[in-house]
Amino acid sequence: MLIDTKNMKWSFPTERPRLRCLQGNRSNSPLAITLILFSLAVPAAIAQSAKPSEYDVKAAYLLNFGKFIRQSNGRYLHSSFDICLLGRDSMGQTIDELATNQFIDNRPVHVRRLPDVTQAKGCAIVYFSSSENDRLHEDMVLLPSTDALTVSDADDFLDRGGMIQFLVIDKHVRFTVNLNAVNHAHLVLSSELLRVALSVTGKPSGEQP
Repeated sequence: MLIDTKNMKWSFPTERPRLRCLQGNRSNSPLAITLILFSLAVPAAIAQSAKPSEYDVKAAYLLNFGKFIRQSNGRYLHSSFDICLLGRDSMGQTIDELATNQFIDNRPVHVRRLPDVTQAKGCAIVYFSSSENDRLHEDMVLLPSTDALTVSDADDFLDRGGMIQFLVIDKHVRFTVNLNAVNHAHLVLSSELLRVALSVTGKPSGEQP
């Protein structure tokens, strides 16, 4: 997996590179922190067997998004940080391996696969697979976790009230952000995260760290 440090994007090389995990780096520089968090290596089994797939990269992004969001009131209602997947499971075991023994805001990270959107209560992040495209409007209306970060690669996700949409451009996984939806959910996204987004619509809440 290669990282373009200028534009902060992951790409899929034609030849497998040597992966380097930066998690042990200790720096107080905001840029260095961003590089560390966005350079989470894929599991060793994946790195050794094949180049990371599009969904390996998206799985790593989902985990790292959690490190750049917080509740606007600073309070957390749930003891775990649950990443919930709705629709076709395209990420497989990658996201499970990435989440193993991980903590966000001192809360253990759990991955949950939901049979339907009504089971999303307590989720910190809800990922809507593109297989939910035809049901997305209904899903968004029925979503019980009003304070969850919503993420998808479904078409026009931001226009339908979503917060972060994945795009693949020239084999690079990028993302766009709808701050109006984020603010409505009383969430705050770090300015470091917004800085590496492909585009941002809406205005910050004024509380970005």
